[in-house]
Amino acid sequence: MEERWSVELLECLAQKAGCGYLSDLRYLSPWEQFHLSRELLHVPSEAFSLKTWNDALAYLTGLSQQADASAAKETLMKHLSEHCSGLQRHPSRE
Repeated sequence: MEERWSVELLECLAQKAGCGYLSDLRYLSPWEQFHLSRELLHVPSEAFSLKTWNDALAYLTGLSQQADASAAKETLMKHLSEHCSGLQRHPSRE
């Protein structure tokens, strides 16, 4: 049986990133994107439909749709974390 969350994926991501508006998700710093990609590790791909994952992927990255929810989630996580591959800790702690 599939588990579904009560909030939409983009709303969930905006909450996790501390955004006041969904559109703020497009303007996250590299650190915030990396943090959000780590938060996605705790979101099962089955929690949202393929369409929902692909909508989030298109909205946040502009990338093309994936064939299944797991692939869409992985692509989104990779895109969010790729801009800070050398980032190991929060910049304010350096």
